[in-house]
Amino acid sequence: MNFEMASERLLFTKLDASDWELFRSIYTNPALLQHIQAPRSEEEIRNQFEKELTPWSPASSHWLTWTIREQASHQHVGVMGICSRDGEQPTAEVGFILLDTSAGKGYATEGLKQVIKFATDTFGFEKFTALCSEEHTASRNVLEKAGMTLDEILPENSEINGQLINDCFYSMMVGEK
Repeated sequence: MNFEMASERLLFTKLDASDWELFRSIYTNPALLQHIQAPRSEEEIRNQFEKELTPWSPASSHWLTWTIREQASHQHVGVMGICSRDGEQPTAEVGFILLDTSAGKGYATEGLKQVIKFATDTFGFEKFTALCSEEHTASRNVLEKAGMTLDEILPENSEINGQLINDCFYSMMVGEK
């Protein structure tokens, strides 16, 4: 199956072996990960990368990850993905990490809307969920601009670098955008 797609300004390509340096640079960057997870070893990052390279279907337990580039310059923007989740309706969790150089350009919102449309049209997902830390206001704004609604804030639900953080759970039913 062809997982490539495009939005107005962005190109999306399924993660492949040539994307290792981009993937490694994102998952070893403390600034990009400060609200997401503690840094991991290169071996752990490599294992995650290899898992995400394997074939994907809605029955998969791993993420379908796209690399994102600007259409005009072909410069990397970041990564975005979906992961199937159990639920009453076909459900996918969405996630994204954009490079610092791509912040503030509306790419995350544009990309998230495109991924949701693709996942709905291609795989029939009816519900989308997302999780982010309460302090990560930029990600929260993206989720809301893309049409997601804050469902719940769980205090001290996760730990990043020894600190307990509040988690925000977002969702969206297709058609409620």
